[in-house]
Amino acid sequence: MIAIKSKCGAVFLGISEDFLDAEMKLNIAYYKAQGCIVETVDEFSFSKKCRCEHCVKLEHKFEELIEEIKNEY
Repeated sequence: MIAIKSKCGAVFLGISEDFLDAEMKLNIAYYKAQGCIVETVDEFSFSKKCRCEHCVKLEHKFEELIEEIKNEY
């Protein structure tokens, strides 16, 4: 499993390594670019909604980004 965490350590996304296609890899890169922590773990639990500065500013607009890129090319 891959856990994606905000800078404060709050887990907000989990991805099975069995489903790592190109779109998921781009999704991971999108969150890494925002300073998120990406770790391979055996298990995790989702965190309660966090209100730290990083979580508040974190963008989850990956689908919109994909559409924007598609429209440009």
